[in-house]
Amino acid sequence: PEHSSARPERFLQLCADDPEYFPPEEEEFAIKQLSHINMIVANCSTPGNYFHILRRQIALPFRKPLVLMTPKSLLRHPECKSSFDEMLPGTEFKRMILDDGPAGSNPSAVKKVLICTGKVYYDLLKARREAGMEEQIAIHTIEQICPFPFDLMKKVTDEYCNAELCWVQEEHKNMGAWSYVQPRAQTAIGGYHRLLQYIGRETAPSPATGSKATHYKELKSFLDMAMSV
Repeated sequence: PEHSSARPERFLQLCADDPEYFPPEEEEFAIKQLSHINMIVANCSTPGNYFHILRRQIALPFRKPLVLMTPKSLLRHPECKSSFDEMLPGTEFKRMILDDGPAGSNPSAVKKVLICTGKVYYDLLKARREAGMEEQIAIHTIEQICPFPFDLMKKVTDEYCNAELCWVQEEHKNMGAWSYVQPRAQTAIGGYHRLLQYIGRETAPSPATGSKATHYKELKSFLDMAMSV
């Protein structure tokens, strides 16, 4: 509740990419995006992906600033772990981690797609498990926020053609990645005929309430909203 914020929205405002420009889908899409952007902003939700983004940063043939959001709570979170198989030769950084559970195996039957970044991913996994909604709700996490994974977002929206699309964040609406993600997601979708909905805290001047009871009440409120279909 006494919540410090790394202000990801301020770093994302410094990123000089056009929200309405979908780069050509061609070979080496991801590396070309990196070469054209002025900085990289990421929020890794697994140790394996954290390892890969640091390794990629060293191995890149050019230098670009890398901003990583790393919440302390994931250092001790029991579900935040990776198999060594995810760090063997032949593996690489995942710009988006897509749902590989029951929902991911039958996308056309999914009713709701939740897209998020960072540690709220684990809150959503727990809420979905407790609600028994593994087949109705898919959860994907964006690991590299900038440059935006237009190609992967397009793939998700095409595959989950019958589902409601929602962005979930624990930050207030005027903070976090929402203002950066929303126009770029609409570009990936191909227009505003299908909208990415917002789920999270309402706008506020402070990053936290300062009250533990109010904090958990807000958390329960947006998790309940995320689990409703």
